Amino acid sequence: MNEQIGNGVALVTGASSGIGATYAEHLARRGHDLLLVARDRQRLEALADRLRQAHGVRVEILRADLSERDDRLRVERRLRDDASIALLVNNAGVAMNGPLADADMDRAERMIALNVVALTRLAAGAAEGFRRRGGGAIVNLGSVVALAPELFNAVYSATKAYVLSLSQSLQHELAGSGVYVQAVLPGVTR
Repeated sequence: MNEQIGNGVALVTGASSGIGATYAEHLARRGHDLLLVARDRQRLEALADRLRQAHGVRVEILRADLSERDDRLRVERRLRDDASIALLVNNAGVAMNGPLADADMDRAERMIALNVVALTRLAAGAAEGFRRRGGGAIVNLGSVVALAPELFNAVYSATKAYVLSLSQSLQHELAGSGVYVQAVLPGVTR
């Protein structure tokens, strides 16, 4: 994938902790400048400072709640229009457990807005911009539950199955364009 992204900037969502912070660390170690996106400005600033000092890369932070429409659109525009960005790590997401019949549907709707709507809009913005620029890579974070749904986890499992299906379809749509799409399906993380 390095030939697709070269020295381009990597935009990582959900970057303030967990898998997103791990991606940011590994990308910085490889010399990539970063644009880190998450809700928690304080944690983003702490991570950015650490990565700058440890790896000598440029790190910009963008505070955004991707479950909110205006924030989603701002990041989507940046992906589409900023020619320096060559990699999207589409990692932001939340989980929710419990039987669907007992679920807090407002919470489920917020999860769908983040896990499905935000991921789709950012992937679309990146796909448009990267294709126009002749290359790039989109990494969509799903989950192993996309392949084996969990009991009492219907909505979350469905959002992650969506991520896998979207990623596979998008890879076919972008074939030959120099833009690559990867779905990552981790198991349980802490």
